[in-house]
Amino acid sequence: MANSFKLEIITPSKLFYDGEVEHLIIKTPQGYEGFMADHTWTCKLLDAGKLRFRERGAGEDDWKEASAAGGFIDIKDDVVVYTDAIEWDRGTEKRRSRTISKE
Repeated sequence: MANSFKLEIITPSKLFYDGEVEHLIIKTPQGYEGFMADHTWTCKLLDAGKLRFRERGAGEDDWKEASAAGGFIDIKDDVVVYTDAIEWDRGTEKRRSRTISKE
């Protein structure tokens, strides 16, 4: 039983994110739903709203956040989020730029 899964977030124009994550929270028409490794296979519509995930090995409070324009999620062994538009939330972008500048 794995504790992480591959997540891809794709827009019509680019691959927004590709990495290993432990937990994903996303907004569906029924409300916010969380997904972890070995989740039952499913395909769901997404509402516009926040998308949060924690990368493999990150601390309990180290979440990346973005705002998505809806779309759908395809969950199998890997998880793929298809959305028309998505952008990092300000706090996440600042954390990412700090991380990149230290490398």
